[in-house]
Parts: sequence; structure tokens; C-alpha cells
Amino acid sequence: MRKPTSSPGWHTYPSMVAMVTSTHKDQSNIMAAGWHTYIGQDPGFYGISLRKETHSFNLVKESGGFGVNFLPAQCSEWIQAAGTTSGSTMDKFKTLHIPYEPGEKVNVPILLDAYFAYECKVVDITTYGDHEWIVGEVLLTYKDDSLFLQNGLPDLTKLQLPTYMGRSEYRIISDTTDVNIHRLE
Repeated sequence: MRKPTSSPGWHTYPSMVAMVTSTHKDQSNIMAAGWHTYIGQDPGFYGISLRKETHSFNLVKESGGFGVNFLPAQCSEWIQAAGTTSGSTMDKFKTLHIPYEPGEKVNVPILLDAYFAYECKVVDITTYGDHEWIVGEVLLTYKDDSLFLQNGLPDLTKLQLPTYMGRSEYRIISDTTDVNIHRLE
């Protein structure tokens, strides 16, 4: 039975994890971010939530840009490793062998294995609790059209999506996942 609780907690999982990339001067980094969302369109804005203590936050703040990359399920080991190690002590791209190319509009890594990615220019950083909410204007979007249906949804016969359950646990959404469609007629 549901009841009030005095302990703090958030119910945000399962969720998709975004791979946030950043570059400042000669340092590039990648991290897994569970708290992120698109905010608006025309122009498009995307928000990410990072702790101020992270290496990525400093790179994003100093450079004024970030990338948001979405990886398929077969890359979930990269997602986990990038989310549990610090870029201040290692070059995650080299250590984890994650291939990327430089962005076209913003100096950020765009992951070659990403099926969808954004290049964002920072327009606002605001502190909320122990996290910084960073809003970026989306300057360029990347999409592997071969992995999407005509209606814009992922083609799950070709693409498996990792969802993060919390506590280093993932579930895979694929064409064998149960589907319930509810439409108002």
C-alpha cells in the first residue's frame, strides 16, 4: 500500500541515459547523464543536470557547449563505464575505445555509434539543490535515418534501446518487448 515517507527519494527510472560530451582546450570528456530532457522547439533547447563537482560540468561551463548522444543497447558497457569513472583522472575516449568525430557547429565530440545526437550551445546555467541545470540551444541534430520508421519512431527490429533501471542495471527495449497501444478514437 502506498504511504507517505519521510526519506527523500526520486522516482525517475527506468529512463534513457544520455551521453554528454564536452571539450575545452585540449581536454574532451564523456559522461552518462540520467537527468536530461528536451525543453522546447523552434528554436530547440535541451537541458542536462550535472553536479558542479564533475569534470564535465567544468568543461561545459568553460567551453559554452555540450553534446547529447544516445547509444544503442550494445553500447551499455560504455554507458556504465562513462557514468562511473571520472574524466579528471583518465581519457575515457581512449581508455574505453569510444570513437567520435568533432561536431560541426560546437566543439564537442559526436559519438560515431550514436543513433541520435545534438550539438548544443549553453544559454543558461542555474543551480537547483546539488545540481546545475544547463540549458543549451540545439544548433545541430544528427540522426541515423536507417534506424527509424517513417513515423519518426525507432525501428526496434534494427535498434535495441537501453533503459537504465538504477543501481547499474539496464533493461533492453526491442521488437520483442510487449507493446500496448492506447488510442482515443
